[in-house]
Amino acid sequence: MKLIPEETLEKAMREEVEPFLAPHCTKGKWRDELYYERFTLPNAKGTVVISHGFTEASVKFHEFIFYLLQSGWNCAVLDHRGHGYSVRAGKDPNVVHIDAFRQYVEDLHGFVHEVVLSDAAKPTVLFGHSMGGCIAAQYLEEYPEDFSRAILNAPMLGLQSGGMPPWLGVLVCDLMSLVGKGKEKLYFHSDFRPDAVFEEDCATSRARFDFYQSLRREQKELQTSAASYRWTREAILAGKKAVRDAGKIRVPVLLLQAENDTLVSPQAQEAFIQKVQDGRLVRVAGSKHEIYRSSNAILEEYWRVLLDFLETEMK
Repeated sequence: MKLIPEETLEKAMREEVEPFLAPHCTKGKWRDELYYERFTLPNAKGTVVISHGFTEASVKFHEFIFYLLQSGWNCAVLDHRGHGYSVRAGKDPNVVHIDAFRQYVEDLHGFVHEVVLSDAAKPTVLFGHSMGGCIAAQYLEEYPEDFSRAILNAPMLGLQSGGMPPWLGVLVCDLMSLVGKGKEKLYFHSDFRPDAVFEEDCATSRARFDFYQSLRREQKELQTSAASYRWTREAILAGKKAVRDAGKIRVPVLLLQAENDTLVSPQAQEAFIQKVQDGRLVRVAGSKHEIYRSSNAILEEYWRVLLDFLETEMK
């Protein structure tokens, strides 16, 4: 597998990656609410189901999917509710809201069973990034038979809260919900910033940051950027539950940890993987939270580890 040179990334995405993906892609709305994309190849090695992170969408993973297809793997990705081209729960399209985190897990479970598994190339692998990693962890704990293995990429199993204890964060969010503000934007979150600064982002590749930022400026569906109070409460409790129940997971799990992550807790990730019967943690040197959008110097080793995990487990 060959990475796209960063200096020509935007041109390659528009003129090489998207044209390559198009004939392999099927798009749809599951239950008329949740947007999804499936990418299929003849004689694929297996299928990777992608569970994206907070304020992300399927299109953000097109370069990632391109590399998986180039390596012989089919892919499927669902825009979680409140994200991308899927239904919104609140009035403000910039704010991600969920009444119960379990809804994400049940959405993904229904999508996998009704859309993916009926004709998926085996083995099936679950890949979850950040919020999607927490969704994936709970999925594996509750439905251990659906996937052969899983990759958790900087999973959100505990939030970096700036010193605020989790119980206090839950209390504040509960109080805001009690006064009718559960769907409102968390006080320190902001609307989409067209002029966002690369140095403050979670990627280490300026080219990848610039390209997706240009897509976000063009498409309002990609501009979700803030959490509701209720979402924050649910995210805190979901991470704790995922760590507590990690011993229920029966498949091999590779957890890729970002060395310089400022959004999620590395301690929670380590506590989680220690409970997984067949779990392995790899810390990706030099990476920030969005490891899959690192510079090529970092991605070379990242993809070697990721593909080795996929290929080795097949033998």
